[in-house]
Amino acid sequence: MKYIGAHVSVAGGVSSLRQLVVVHPEKPLKDFMIRDIVSVNTYTDCEKVAQLVARYDFLAVPVVDDDNRLVGIVTVDDVIDIISEEATGDILKMAGVGEDYVETQTILRGTRIRLPWLFTSCLGGLAASFIISGFHDSLSKFAYLAVYIPVITGMGGNIGIQSSTVVVRGIATGRINAKDLWAVVAKEISIGLILGLIYGMLIGFVAKFRYMEEPLSLRFACAVSLAVVTSMSVAALMGSLVPMLFQKVNIDPAVATGPFVTTSVDVVSVFSYLTIATFFLGF
Repeated sequence: MKYIGAHVSVAGGVSSLRQLVVVHPEKPLKDFMIRDIVSVNTYTDCEKVAQLVARYDFLAVPVVDDDNRLVGIVTVDDVIDIISEEATGDILKMAGVGEDYVETQTILRGTRIRLPWLFTSCLGGLAASFIISGFHDSLSKFAYLAVYIPVITGMGGNIGIQSSTVVVRGIATGRINAKDLWAVVAKEISIGLILGLIYGMLIGFVAKFRYMEEPLSLRFACAVSLAVVTSMSVAALMGSLVPMLFQKVNIDPAVATGPFVTTSVDVVSVFSYLTIATFFLGF
């Protein structure tokens, strides 16, 4: 037999040290050992092992070969190191700066890693500028429409990041599976809708109060409110759906956050806001 942390590994099962102390000395191990053993293989991904330990609160996990023979153990101390490394990697990828620690990157490598992510933001910004130019006549007649573009895109971008962060963390810890896709998306959309209604009414009230002397101030306030609701709901949808879809096709969901989500949400938010405002103002 071999000792594994707080457990003893025996042929065909495991037993805790507490059980060894409290049972009768003459009682055979086979009468009280646990036969349903959770183990990992030598080629199991480190992140999967960490998820297993976190899910079942193990102190250690036995590592077996293809013949189910014990070849080693992974302790909770090892898992803590794995989780720390994986979390750091996910944070760096979410920020669009690669997986390597910034302090170990050369200037050239840091530039090369960040370039494509910023290019995504650049394309999104250009797309938003073309959308805004398409509403030139509306903006010329109602210049105050431009005042709330940063607010609406900012609210949408923030909740998009929140949703994607929650989903990516859930996937990383094993608490969210691909089969939970629609349940997770529906939950995040509901949260986005509720928050959108709250902040939509708040921002709409401010817009009405600020431009109360304008003849169409009420319509403008309604347009702003509806745009906030739309932006935050769509952002929650994209922030939760995209990482789940990436997970389904075996792409690291961490890359779905950061520049990707915020850029796409900004484009959708600008288009939705100006379309809704143009309709409400009857232009």
